[in-house]
Amino acid sequence: MPARFVGIVGFLLISLSCASQVSADLCSCFFGGIARDVKRRQCWPAPFDAGDRVAARTPFAMMVANGWRRQNMLGEFHFEPGTGQLTEAGRLKVRWILTAGPEQHRLIYVHTAESNQETSARLAAVQQLASQISPANLPPVLATSISDEGWSANQVDAIQRKYIAAQPSPRLPMPSANTGSTPSGSSTGN
Repeated sequence: MPARFVGIVGFLLISLSCASQVSADLCSCFFGGIARDVKRRQCWPAPFDAGDRVAARTPFAMMVANGWRRQNMLGEFHFEPGTGQLTEAGRLKVRWILTAGPEQHRLIYVHTAESNQETSARLAAVQQLASQISPANLPPVLATSISDEGWSANQVDAIQRKYIAAQPSPRLPMPSANTGSTPSGSSTGN
């Protein structure tokens, strides 16, 4: 047993006396990695929150931008057919965008026409009206090809008039015969 003990102690003394800078760096790297991993586990979700929040909010920001693009779009019903000049509804919409719409969303989108000349006429008419309404803060006027969903004012008016005409006259319900009370308020019975 003492021979074995002397051999082990001798081996440890030789290995410790021959220790170099490389083994010291290896030990510090190993123990530093353990400390780093412990610290990461202690603050675990915090380093990844920002990326997750951005990933969750990005679709909503795109939806808001698309909604404002559709809201500020002048479609077929805002222009005279063939000429590209603004109708009364188009002039009112441009005025609303420039005066009542939020400043960060004051972009005007014009639905593209069937020909390039008509699209250019539409853009020029909108820019001219915008420069008259707000000469200092002229917003960008952009062409867009997103779908132009909507109804003309004549269609909306016709539907509204038919709805009003189809409503029945107001009337009170007739009292039923077997309510269980007499006109004086007392109940019938023994």
